[in-house]
Amino acid sequence: QHVDGIPDTAAMTTSLTEEELCSALSAVLLTPSSDFDEDLVPYLAGLIDSSEHTLEELAETGDEGPAHELLGPFLESSGCDEDVIGRAVGAVNELASSKLGGGSGGDDGDGKAGDAITTDGAGAASNADGNNNAAPIRKLRQGLVSMSSALDERSEHEADANRYLWGADSGVAAYTNEQKDAHSSKQSAKEKRKAKQELEKARKEYEAKVRAIEEAEARDASNGAAVSNMVLPDYNSGRNEKDIHCKNVSLALDTGRTLLDNGDIKFTHGRRYGLVGKNGVGKTTLLKAIASLSIEGFPRHHRILHVRQEIKAAGGDISVLRAVMEADVERNALLAEEKELLQRLEASEEQQNGSGGGKGEDGGITKKRLFLQAKIKDAASDDAFAADLKRLDEVYARLGTLSADSAESRAATILSGLQFTPEMQAGPTSALSGGWRMRVSLAAALFIEPDLLMLDEPTNHLDLEAVLWLEEYLIQYKHTMIVVSHDRSFLNAVCTDTIEFEKLKLTYYKGDYDTYCRTKQENIKNTMRVYQAYLDKRQHLMDFINKFRANAKRASIVQSRIKAVEKMDAEAPEPVEVEQVWSFSIPNPEPLGRPVIAVDDVTFDYKPVSDDGTKKPLKEYLIQDVNFGVDLESRIGVLGPNGAGKSTLLNLIMDKLTPCRGSVSRHGNLRLGYFTQHSADTFDLHLSATENMLAKFPSADDQVMRSFLGKFQIQGQDSVKPMMMLSGGQKSRVAFAALAYQKPHVIVFDEPSNHLDMESIDALVGAVKDYRGGIVVVSHDEHFMSNTCSELWVVGDGKVSRFRGFFDEYKKETLEKTRKRIEQSVKLLSNINN
Repeated sequence: QHVDGIPDTAAMTTSLTEEELCSALSAVLLTPSSDFDEDLVPYLAGLIDSSEHTLEELAETGDEGPAHELLGPFLESSGCDEDVIGRAVGAVNELASSKLGGGSGGDDGDGKAGDAITTDGAGAASNADGNNNAAPIRKLRQGLVSMSSALDERSEHEADANRYLWGADSGVAAYTNEQKDAHSSKQSAKEKRKAKQELEKARKEYEAKVRAIEEAEARDASNGAAVSNMVLPDYNSGRNEKDIHCKNVSLALDTGRTLLDNGDIKFTHGRRYGLVGKNGVGKTTLLKAIASLSIEGFPRHHRILHVRQEIKAAGGDISVLRAVMEADVERNALLAEEKELLQRLEASEEQQNGSGGGKGEDGGITKKRLFLQAKIKDAASDDAFAADLKRLDEVYARLGTLSADSAESRAATILSGLQFTPEMQAGPTSALSGGWRMRVSLAAALFIEPDLLMLDEPTNHLDLEAVLWLEEYLIQYKHTMIVVSHDRSFLNAVCTDTIEFEKLKLTYYKGDYDTYCRTKQENIKNTMRVYQAYLDKRQHLMDFINKFRANAKRASIVQSRIKAVEKMDAEAPEPVEVEQVWSFSIPNPEPLGRPVIAVDDVTFDYKPVSDDGTKKPLKEYLIQDVNFGVDLESRIGVLGPNGAGKSTLLNLIMDKLTPCRGSVSRHGNLRLGYFTQHSADTFDLHLSATENMLAKFPSADDQVMRSFLGKFQIQGQDSVKPMMMLSGGQKSRVAFAALAYQKPHVIVFDEPSNHLDMESIDALVGAVKDYRGGIVVVSHDEHFMSNTCSELWVVGDGKVSRFRGFFDEYKKETLEKTRKRIEQSVKLLSNINN
């Protein structure tokens, strides 16, 4: 409106400056507890400043006021709750009201604010009078709005940004996903708050899990524990039955998540069970619950031991052999009780006869018992003395059952089978690495021979030679055993039965893993046939019903058929849900000329010069005069015991080590991939899968990377939420995606199957089979090696030579060498003792 040609400033558009709006909104939105993006505050100020609303209109309160219409939808889409939105709108209402009340800082005669705000190139604000104390205005550079109506001129940076945004430059770029979500997200504020709460809950669960693992490892380190603590059995409970049967067992995590719902635990004495199921289903938790006897109704007269996947105890200064022998807590308690009883009996005989004689006979347990039983007959008159003699006889009987006489030779045999040399057996456990301490843990469990032995991924830290020996040993195990393993060949060799842990239930199958797979597939086919027969019969009845529903003559027949359909529906079989077999592919690389990788006369050792300055003889080097090549058709499996130099050979190929003599040449355009058992552990779990991939491949586009991850079933929210919220299988898929994105010409695999579930291993085997590049594999997994490698190379005694034969022949040769080495080790120990 105009009066005599003079503009009415109260009726004009707002004279609120961006600085005032920024200050008012910041006080509400940018609190210490808020996670609101501060860059959006200047945008909101510019949005209000460029609107056509007057001061009177902006001062209107309520949900229908202009201020609420401008701010409400944007703040809601940004995740703000109603209280924050109301306070932000109220701040604008109050600011507009103060201006209408004749407040200072209104328009001067020319309709502009008393102090004009200008910005320099960096976006810093200053007053026209040179006062630089004004709050800075941070401007968004997207070109969506002009941040100040008073600024007609743009900086060169803003002009370039706007040209690029609208396609006036070399191309049109899409908004980032964050910007898209801010401006066009259809997700409500309630849904965003719920997603944020779920993320915070997952983060707390992850941190609690990490703390629990660290605390358990600290306890193990302080105790010097080599194996999980075994609860001593109560032989007076139960009827001493050997089979184990518990009905209606339920198991849940501390978070409330149910793992097992009214399941049945059934273990028959002498059977060897393979426990299978997807990662995260609760296999390890179930084994821990059994080992701690925390399951209601579980018999307590069994010796039960659980060997965990990872043990990081520091170990003590006692020898490896002594650590294994002292791991049997029951044997130790019986030996201590024997010593105490002998001392007491010796003191009693001295009082009665005035001389010694209570020490008993030297020799084995059998001789001691015979001598003791003769003394029991003569001591019937002395109740205390006779009671001690009887208890000592019981101790000797139990020690005989535990084979206490042969303890040392049994421990040495087990350690030798697990590739411990006599020198390592005599050395302290504290000098061993984590992988070798895990072998000590496994050896101790085998030495104890519990009634129920539970092994959780026992092959993870073993080389192929040790795995083959362990298979032979466990096949002859005379008690009950449960094994959790990803190694299909190991399960086939060891297990007599298979337990499937799925859908909160335990399902039992006779036979090894391959038999279980075939039986399950047959069961699914039979169930599908039954369900399809039900559908066909139902459809036939419904066709009749629909055809004659309106026919009065057939009304009674129709009603009969309707009742038949209702009865069928009530007794209908469950629909069959067949999970799709997941697979992926590694892109085939472009061809390269030979040689791709050439190893020529390579000799290497980590310490070619000894501490006294003398050079080590070449015949003592770790790797000596190695010659071989790798091209795009190579399928090489590298075999050999731990410490022979397999990983060293891989590092030489990948240029991580420099040979002492000889050379390793690589094609100039070679892209070399590397996948290990720890590939999934290299990601930052606080970042999303997309962010981790972009960190590995900075030049990649966000949308292209999301699409690529979708091929590995990391889609939608899974691609943008922190990886700590992903399952173990999903993390493995991200690792597979990182490998495939490189499009390598040659892939080096170092124990790739460790920590993968069966589904992921099968997918990796399938991808490697179809891959048209070269591979070099180090693995103890017989199934993986047999299905991916066409030639075998053996590392040992400083040499790398091709094995002329098949994998089964290598197994036989290795087992024979292991048997001879065990015999020599036990013989050497016997000579030392003698």
